[in-house]
Amino acid sequence: MTFQVKKVHKLQDQIESLTYDWVWEDIREQYGVEELEELNQEQINEISAFAESDDCYEGFVEMTLRSICDSWDAEYS
Repeated sequence: MTFQVKKVHKLQDQIESLTYDWVWEDIREQYGVEELEELNQEQINEISAFAESDDCYEGFVEMTLRSICDSWDAEYS
């Protein structure tokens, strides 16, 4: 029998959820907002620039920041 990580999709969902909550808390504190719709274009541009910078680690954080920016663009731009 070969090794497997069981319920890997559930694990990924939990990691994505944790990352989203963590990142959103930083956005909320930085910009003093409670909802995505309260962000403006300049703030989204700042978040996007950070996601693309060397200061942002690739992986879940970058993916989450891009997702937040994409959601804002789809709904409010």
